[in-house]
Amino acid sequence: MKEDIDEILVNCLNKEPLTDKEQRILEEWKNISAKNEKFGGIIQKLKQQKKILNKHQNQDIVFTKIQQHVLQTKKKRKLILWSSCAAGITLVFSCLFFLQQENISQKGNEKNQTYISGLSLARPDAELVLPNGQKRLLSQEKNTIIISDSNRDIRTDKQTLIVESSEQEIRDPEYYTMNVPFGAEYNVLLPDGTKIYLNAGSSLRYPDQFNGEKREVFLTGEAYFEVKSDSLHPFIVHAADVAIQVLGTAFNVNAYPEGRWIKTTLVEGRVEAQCKNNSFIMEAGTQVAYNKETEEAKYFPVNTQQFTSWKDGYYEFEEMPLEELMTIFTRWYNLNIEFADSKVKEIKFSGRLKRYEDLRSLFKMLEYTQDINFIMAEDRIIIQSK
Repeated sequence: MKEDIDEILVNCLNKEPLTDKEQRILEEWKNISAKNEKFGGIIQKLKQQKKILNKHQNQDIVFTKIQQHVLQTKKKRKLILWSSCAAGITLVFSCLFFLQQENISQKGNEKNQTYISGLSLARPDAELVLPNGQKRLLSQEKNTIIISDSNRDIRTDKQTLIVESSEQEIRDPEYYTMNVPFGAEYNVLLPDGTKIYLNAGSSLRYPDQFNGEKREVFLTGEAYFEVKSDSLHPFIVHAADVAIQVLGTAFNVNAYPEGRWIKTTLVEGRVEAQCKNNSFIMEAGTQVAYNKETEEAKYFPVNTQQFTSWKDGYYEFEEMPLEELMTIFTRWYNLNIEFADSKVKEIKFSGRLKRYEDLRSLFKMLEYTQDINFIMAEDRIIIQSK
């Protein structure tokens, strides 16, 4: 099946009729996993969009490129699909690793380097601010003991800051601040067992010991929380004008200061999201979006994977404008990105990106639409119309 499926998928894209045997192989392959089934849906979407490709490129040329790329990537075991649409020029591409993934570039996977169009960008270290104002850089590779005394132990292990507190002595907690700059990522394991994944460009203020009736932390940026259950001590996340109160659950909070919205996405359990004068009891699979400018709050169901996948090293998105996508790139890779033409900001994308790969192939794929160019300057990337 592995030998046949790539060619069958290409035939589907080109609307070539499948034999009964090929159709059976395709159905068997789709039933192997949820990823394969999801990919089958992408194939159908591409088939429907093919008829409007000629508004930007000749169809035969486009699908010849796709076919050549698919056949050439059997060894790499990854498939990149794309298509462009008239209204909004939607690019649909997916770097799906449902087949055996190969390390595309050994250099691109080095822990402290990101390769972008031949440029190597060093990834900065996260920073821990101690209660006395001193700052400690947290190595991405070395395990380090930050503090070890009778009250607390703070150490790093595999890009996670572990905070352990002595429960023998009741004392006033001391507050620490974790700063994760653009181009970095780090996790925090709190004394109660709660784990927090911090995205690039984020900051978390937290105590080294939880006393009293509540467990409270303060977030700027984005974080995914796996809260240790404790029915007697609710866990509260403060993010600007929003407070999320839980007993024990998993959820994501996006609260970057430059963004208009604060988004709380609940993966499992139940939480209460308080937004100024509004309060929502959230169910799993929903989101509360609070507009900081209008103070309006909305509550609705969402595909949680699109808002939480970043913590697993990739990003899923659907109908996302290029401007928003490049904002994510700016945070992930510590890039300076400029738009020479404001019109291209509205180009929309759907797909899945894996973090910390060599971005040269991605930029080339984006340029295949013949609508945008990425120009590498000394200290920035400029995006313009072709």
